Amino acid sequence: MSKLTAFDYFVNQIVNWYVEQGGDFENNDLSKLKLTKLLFFTCAASTGPDNPALLETFDNFYALPYGHVESDIQDQMENSFFFNITKTRLYSRPNTGVYQVQDVTQAVQDQIRGAVAILKFVNSHLVRLPAFELVDLSHRWQSWKSVFSLAQQYGKYSMKIPREMIMNEPKIFLLN
Repeated sequence: MSKLTAFDYFVNQIVNWYVEQGGDFENNDLSKLKLTKLLFFTCAASTGPDNPALLETFDNFYALPYGHVESDIQDQMENSFFFNITKTRLYSRPNTGVYQVQDVTQAVQDQIRGAVAILKFVNSHLVRLPAFELVDLSHRWQSWKSVFSLAQQYGKYSMKIPREMIMNEPKIFLLN
């Protein structure tokens, strides 16, 4: 299983949630930035102090100016088999048909579905928030504040976030 196929499965779950919340797929705002933020929140929602959950699959989060970013996914997003993800929206790739799960273990599918279900329960409208509201929400997390501040002290715009910081952080910010 690759991170990218797991990400495609995640995107499909987000599309379903978006449509459930009254979003129009043809005129969606599921941009690169928005999906990046929703991936972080999904991963964070799946964790606990002793349970890395989705952070075992999506294991390369960095603190960047726009919040938490899974660097490998950011670098590979344009290689999605099913989805064309742009700066402004998401499209289905031509001639791919309906999304089909490809090379994603049942355990990872269950983790993604479970984490999305947690987000839906905690904040059902999260998927419909504009990308920059999600950025603002991610900036409230101590894991981003601490690591981004440290990066800036070293004259950098990014630094890897230890997964334990995310695992141990209260998930209260998902409520807003």
